[in-house]
Amino acid sequence: MTKTYRLSSHLLHSDIPFCIQPAIHDGAFHLHKHDFSELMIVLSGQADHIVGKQRSRIKTGDVFVIHGEVEHGFSNANGLSLYNLMFDVDKPYFETSAIRVLSGYQALFKIDPLVREQESGVPYLNLSPEVLDKVKLLLGEIDVEYQQAALGFESVLLGMLQHLAVLLVRHYPERANPKQKNTLALARALSFIEQNYWNSALRASDIATSSYLSARQLERLFHQFFQVTPSQYLTDTRLSRAKQLLASDLRLNINQIAQQCGFGDSNYFSRVFRKHSQVSPREFRQQHFGGEN
Repeated sequence: MTKTYRLSSHLLHSDIPFCIQPAIHDGAFHLHKHDFSELMIVLSGQADHIVGKQRSRIKTGDVFVIHGEVEHGFSNANGLSLYNLMFDVDKPYFETSAIRVLSGYQALFKIDPLVREQESGVPYLNLSPEVLDKVKLLLGEIDVEYQQAALGFESVLLGMLQHLAVLLVRHYPERANPKQKNTLALARALSFIEQNYWNSALRASDIATSSYLSARQLERLFHQFFQVTPSQYLTDTRLSRAKQLLASDLRLNINQIAQQCGFGDSNYFSRVFRKHSQVSPREFRQQHFGGEN
């Protein structure tokens, strides 16, 4: 039976859904699953990386994200030294709206893990020796900050993780080889959605144009990797942002949140919200604050 690891069992700080661990592997590391995502950065060595039914060779400088629901592990590892950064699948600790709009972030953290489950030979982000040296230093600082938990470490840790995420996505290749074509097209689509979901006039055809795809191609890719249409994904994004505002900002009333999240008016927003969440926006807010502004 495949072992499943829990994020809660790795945390040093229960109120921070994040953990960083260095690791060294030789030989094999058993196939396993977990209830969190992993960002892995290979510092040195090499190994066969197994993801589902796919197998590929990883080496020094490779960077990749694994979603925990898929079975994965290593074999034939030779001096494999890496850093493993663990975080919540749905709410990455370091994610901000400014980071979400970056197409490289969408490619590395959201799409690559899905593509790698379905296709073999998908290239990894590989850092040059110069960039890898910078990343190593930053990882060491993150590790020390996390372990020592000095005064104000939460703010320092969050800032360094955001620095790391941006540093990595800046080096995500903008030109695709054949194996990355779908990844980059979808990354452009998700980045465009993050930048424009507030626009109630936004349509799937606009998303396709931004991705340099036909509407049919875009719909096929969304079904393949997300099991929804582009329009459904857009609605889900709007609802997710609305929930964040409902649960965090009492200064905004329901109509203002509807407008900011691209729903046009509060009546339509309330109907869609109840259909997806089984409660109204007002009731959702009351669950978090005990009242509604």
